[in-house]
Amino acid sequence: LKGGRRDSVAGNSGCVMFYSQLILTRKGPLGRVWLAAHWDKRLTKAQVFQTDIQDSVETIVNPQAPLALRLCGHLLLGVCRIHQRKAKYLLIDCGEALGKIKMAFRPGQVDLPTDQAVALHSAITLP
Repeated sequence: LKGGRRDSVAGNSGCVMFYSQLILTRKGPLGRVWLAAHWDKRLTKAQVFQTDIQDSVETIVNPQAPLALRLCGHLLLGVCRIHQRKAKYLLIDCGEALGKIKMAFRPGQVDLPTDQAVALHSAITLP
């Protein structure tokens, strides 16, 4: 007690929410981001690709309602995890494409008959 006044720090009376509940709903603008921050394994590949990182960061930086600093940190962690998963999926796709290209152009695997190995100049050039 200071000066006859009682300050309530941990009580719920007079507490102000630092974020809108609608922002973090499953269909809300940051629902997937919050899910990525807390339950990364529950996000599907489709949900990861549906999330627009630029819009999510813009919503975190310029929120409709004030956000607590801790919540901003959690949401930025979610954005990082989504970005990481997108990069991982891209790396896997590139590896598969590289493997297919290597299989298509591997040396010694030519299915062209030996008597047709040389083409006429007029057959391969434009007039």
